[in-house]
Formats: sequence, C-alpha cells, structure tokens
Amino acid sequence: MVTIQTYISKNNYDAIDNKKLLDNEDFIPIHHLNAKQLANQQLINSKGTTFYGTVIISYQHQFLSSFYDWDDVDGIWLSILQAMYDCLITGIGNSGFSERSMDWQLKKLIEKNPAILFTWYHGFASKEWNDIPIKTTLRFPENLLLNNIIEKGTTYLKFRDSLYDSGPSQNINQLINNLRSFK
Repeated sequence: MVTIQTYISKNNYDAIDNKKLLDNEDFIPIHHLNAKQLANQQLINSKGTTFYGTVIISYQHQFLSSFYDWDDVDGIWLSILQAMYDCLITGIGNSGFSERSMDWQLKKLIEKNPAILFTWYHGFASKEWNDIPIKTTLRFPENLLLNNIIEKGTTYLKFRDSLYDSGPSQNINQLINNLRSFK
C-alpha cells in the first residue's frame, strides 16, 4: 500500500528552520479544516510566492520521507511529478532542492513486474554546508506508484487551486496530464 500525504507547516520558515526535531504536531494535512487558511496566510506573508510543508511518502509502512523533509510545497510537488515523468521517459528521473539539500532519484527497473526504485536524499539545512545527507530507498511497483502520484498530485492541485493565488497550478496540471498518458 502506497501512502502519499501532503502537509502544511503551522509555522513560517524561520520557526521551522530553528526547530531541530519536527513531527506531525508541526504540520496539518491539506484535508484539515484549517489547511486552506494556513496556506493562504503563508502566501500572503510571502507576497504569493511560498508556503511551507512536506509530502510524506510510504510503502508498506516503510517511510521514504519524513516531516524533516519540508520545503516549499509547490516545489516539492513539481519536482516529484517531473522526476516521475522523466523516469518513465528515460528510465531515470532526478530532482531536488538546493536550499534544503534535498533531492531524489527515481530509477525504472526492467523486470517481469516493472518497478521504480525511489531514493530520497535527506539533506541537512544547517548553516554549515558540510553535513552529509542520508538517504532512504524504497522499491515500488511502477503502476502503483504512478497511480498514487497522479491521484495525490491531483488532490494537491485541487487544494492549490482553492487558494487565493493559484501559483504553479498550470505546470502541476500539465505534468499530471503527461503522467496520465503512461496509464
């Protein structure tokens, strides 16, 4: 069972960055009653450019990402969608963020039952740029991962479209439509 859940931070960038351990108490899922209000407030404070959160991905109760893997939620979703698309086209999709030192790789495994090896490099956003990131790797059945990314990407797109500033919704929608062509 694949689980993909998008969360919005209850705090601004500085408050998240200064907290060393993050957990589910620091975030709310986008289906929460207050998520839209919280995201809109962050967008207003950032003049429409950013709201922070994370995308938690797990497979069979093993977690690929965690609440520590927070950043601009639009950027996370755009990167996951683009990496999945690139992986399906070329066999490998890479993406990530430089500020938080996070990135991921999706690699298509040619087997009897096609699979995707999804590696998430968890960066350390410390002031010292010499931290060594750790990584988590999970193997997903290709169609299961693809279907879940499309479904949860669409859920995120609907949430994003409901905010006062639609941001990169058009780009997110195009990537989701591109991925649907692989079904």
